[in-house]
Amino acid sequence: MTSRRAEARRGAWQSAVAVTLCCTMALTACSGGGGGGDDGGSGGGDAGKPSGSPAPGRPAADPDPGDFNGDGYDDYVQVVSATSRDRNRSKATLIVVYGSKDGLNPDWSVRIPAGSGSASFTTPLLRADLDGDGFTDLVGSRGPSVLDGASPRRQTFVMYGGARGLDTPQALDVPQDTRPLAVADFDGDGSADLLDAGTGGSGPPMGGTPATDGRLLYGPFGRSGKPQRTAELDLGQHGYAAPSTATTGDFDADGRADVVLTYGFDAEEDESAPSDLHTVAYYEGGEQGLVRDRAREARIAGAVALADGPRVPATGDADGDGTDDLLLPTQLPTAPADGGGGALTILYGATSGLGTGRQATVIGGERRADFGSSPAVGDVNGDKRPDVVVNTPGFRRNDGKVTLLPGGSAGVPSTTGEQSVDAATEGLPGTPNPHYWNAFDHQPPLLDVDGDGRSDVIVFLPLYEKRRGEFLVLRGTGEGLDPRQAQYFTPADIGVPLRLK
Repeated sequence: MTSRRAEARRGAWQSAVAVTLCCTMALTACSGGGGGGDDGGSGGGDAGKPSGSPAPGRPAADPDPGDFNGDGYDDYVQVVSATSRDRNRSKATLIVVYGSKDGLNPDWSVRIPAGSGSASFTTPLLRADLDGDGFTDLVGSRGPSVLDGASPRRQTFVMYGGARGLDTPQALDVPQDTRPLAVADFDGDGSADLLDAGTGGSGPPMGGTPATDGRLLYGPFGRSGKPQRTAELDLGQHGYAAPSTATTGDFDADGRADVVLTYGFDAEEDESAPSDLHTVAYYEGGEQGLVRDRAREARIAGAVALADGPRVPATGDADGDGTDDLLLPTQLPTAPADGGGGALTILYGATSGLGTGRQATVIGGERRADFGSSPAVGDVNGDKRPDVVVNTPGFRRNDGKVTLLPGGSAGVPSTTGEQSVDAATEGLPGTPNPHYWNAFDHQPPLLDVDGDGRSDVIVFLPLYEKRRGEFLVLRGTGEGLDPRQAQYFTPADIGVPLRLK
């Protein structure tokens, strides 16, 4: 994969991981193969589980964020959780499945448990070359889902990429309360930096201790896991709420990443709430750190606004001009009885600033209200024009639907030639749940798992096959998504039953 392709995709990866974590599905924990395997002390391997690893890859000056071992095939990452039949026990696991010329290879898989008890992975999984060695690394946090005096502390970790894949998790040398929500080069020095968004909040639904300050942890980190320097960030809105999501991209093409923050507080009936609360904040990157730009916030906030909090934006180069664009799931004004208005708004990046160049594109409108969720940019049909893939989670009750919006001659995606795939689409392998609860939604970002230059779409369906589950790879082809060419494998194929014993 070329560095140009890596650069074009980087913004999309930096924002999509947050959505991926929110789409956690049911799996179990076990030990792994690949480049890393199980983290020490978390259980050994069982006979008959997958083994092996991909052939060694090579480092790159600008590594593709999808490819941990530099072999030219993107690799799949997901956080999933298994439950006991009585639902009294659960266990969260990070899984990595490496790509190959034939697609994802279940025999090349890594499984990392979150820990004991109710431990979980508590932040998005972030991809970047943190130590500057030419391989993409994976950053996240794990530990108890609820902190109390008796619980172990949460750990922010890195799994370093290498020629044979990801290494075992290593704790980063950062403060214990670090909550990394994004990774990008915010100061333009060529090294990846981590954005720690802070924790807590005195306002509902948190209603606890005041939100802590955020931090910028500047890279390169090196193998010691220690940042070069740290700068405090006031992101907590007078302690009322810490940011819920962070979406990064270089929207003005100045070589420094910008970031959009969203907040999920509920202040409608809180008379003590600060008067200057905002659901969206926009910061521009610079040599001295992040600087807030309030002028762009109202437009973004209006597009993603919902009664129960803002929808999550995403980043990608949707018009192919080399500059990141901001993708905003939108509910347009509509009659309450209609329940529609779902759309996707694209604000285009420009050297003069986000939204100042090409006129914004609004796709949809006469759709379900949740149309446009989890947008991701890629080239599914290989025509060198950016395509967008979105979800409609509530389609057919909660059955879900994936929609491909292809790029057109005008240079932007549209509904012209759109294609939708759901559990009832003819030609798909596997047996869906008959009660319309299949959650047929893709997990961003888009991946090229077979290295053919076309983006593939991955869906995990835990209720397929009589609740045994199925991973489904909708391959990109010259005609778009071809259900008849879909790759599939089950949790059993990677040694992970969905039900805890």
